[in-house]
Amino acid sequence: MNWGKGIIIGMALFIGFIVTMVTIMMRQKIDLVHEDYYKREINYEDQLKAQKNYASVRGKIEFQSKEDSLLIHFPAEFQTNTVSIELQRPNDQKSDFTLSTIPLKKVIIPTKSFPKGVFTCTINGQIKGKPYEMSQQVVIQ
Repeated sequence: MNWGKGIIIGMALFIGFIVTMVTIMMRQKIDLVHEDYYKREINYEDQLKAQKNYASVRGKIEFQSKEDSLLIHFPAEFQTNTVSIELQRPNDQKSDFTLSTIPLKKVIIPTKSFPKGVFTCTINGQIKGKPYEMSQQVVIQ
């Protein structure tokens, strides 16, 4: 075998590899974190202020994951205001869940219909007109 055939075989294998990789990548499901990604990016500074406001609150929101539910314990500051709770699954947008509620001492979210795995829980609210936001990863069992 001469060197010309080796170059042709090498190029054919390389092209076959590239075509295979492109085919695999095109079949992958791609979900954006949010559909309104650009709109949220414009308001990112407001989000940072809300997170800083939450860091200054004395009582912190606590999570407790049980077999069939997620318990969210709210401090007294949040118990008279409407909050928005978002559970987002990083790899499956169809599993995302949003809830607006006025929390009492705790909120119980049934998770039997949720797939098991890691979710990002984001809680937004206002106390005396100041926005608050916190985000934490929780594991649904």
